[in-house]
Amino acid sequence: MENVDKKIYNYLTDPINDLFNKISNIGIYKGQVIEPVLDEINLGFNKLDKLINLIENMNQNVSFEGILNYIYSTFSEFIPYNHIGIALLKDESKVLEASYGISDVHLEELPKKLVGIRAKVSETSLENIVKYCTPRIINDLEAYTTNKDTDYNKILLQAGIKSSITLPLRVYDKPIGIIFFSNTKKNIYNENHIEFLVTLSNSIAISLNKNIFIDEMLYSTLLALTKMAEARDEETAEHLDRMTAYSVKITEFLLRDNLYCDQLTVPFLKGIERFSPMHDIGKVGVKDGILLKPGKLTSEEFDEMKKHVIYGADVLRTAESNIAKQKYSMFKMGIEIVEGHHEWWDGSGYPYNKKGYEIPLSARIVAVADVFDALTSKRPYKKPYEFEESINQIIEGSGSHFDPRIIDSLSRYRDELYELYLSFH
Repeated sequence: MENVDKKIYNYLTDPINDLFNKISNIGIYKGQVIEPVLDEINLGFNKLDKLINLIENMNQNVSFEGILNYIYSTFSEFIPYNHIGIALLKDESKVLEASYGISDVHLEELPKKLVGIRAKVSETSLENIVKYCTPRIINDLEAYTTNKDTDYNKILLQAGIKSSITLPLRVYDKPIGIIFFSNTKKNIYNENHIEFLVTLSNSIAISLNKNIFIDEMLYSTLLALTKMAEARDEETAEHLDRMTAYSVKITEFLLRDNLYCDQLTVPFLKGIERFSPMHDIGKVGVKDGILLKPGKLTSEEFDEMKKHVIYGADVLRTAESNIAKQKYSMFKMGIEIVEGHHEWWDGSGYPYNKKGYEIPLSARIVAVADVFDALTSKRPYKKPYEFEESINQIIEGSGSHFDPRIIDSLSRYRDELYELYLSFH
């Protein structure tokens, strides 16, 4: 069934289409004057049709990544681009962070290199675009960036980008970021492109803002539930901050050693930062008598304690399924971490006895961070171990409990881990 937008579109365009057909039938369109006009009208209808389809996708709550993919594959017939990038305003709109990107096959590594780069708005050439809502055309990027030697510009030039159009993203007159359309050819853009892109960027801003709101609302709710579980034990109340810091640091070690490069993207690192604190969210379902027991658990109690990974995964899966009904997803890594951080490399862990690379990388990283923090922290049933004793126990677990490549990397940077440890103790 056609929705209201489509009906309005048909109501407005059918009479003009009818006129177009009549003109075509009598051959007038073949004239040198009329033909370009009709081509322009046709192009306008085509653009309008694509924009209506974009709005329909947004109304169906397609994820923003899905919206961006649709835009990239659909609008290139109207606007010449090889790359689309989006930077969002952070830290009270004082910082721009490259947050999304999509490129053609010749530039497929470009988004990975750009996403995550941050810069103060006041130290970039983008301040006026944000402040005054003014689009910008650059038709010779190399000449324009002379004396503007930023990391972002360097990566663009190395990839072969030579021109770009930059537009502000605003919702209810509030700036939320910037969008870039870039090309590998010089002198490719003009004012006609801006006219169409202003409309497109408005639609993008609305979709992006909605998805950001959903992300933050759901994440904040689940993080609050996680903190509720941790707060039941005062000795582990700061566990979340330490877990996040250790997990991120271990991931950075792997990046330095060029390990798992195909997986360690900027979004992966952000996922580790967001979801590592949720690893024990399922403890909210464990009884106090077991969770806070000052001595060793009985086998029955330990079996009950082990269920926290199932409880936690169920919480995130429920959230995931509710969002999936709206064609939206954000908890994949969270589920992997919750469900897999007690699996062992040799297959002797729980809940599913996964082993080796069957265990998701995110869970293998968090497993190391979790045990390290447990060893170095006070618990109802033990005193904290010193750093050296703790790290040695971690190393002893290489190949049995832990991924040996992660432990090798951790061992290489143990002095740096020690500095982080001291910041908490």
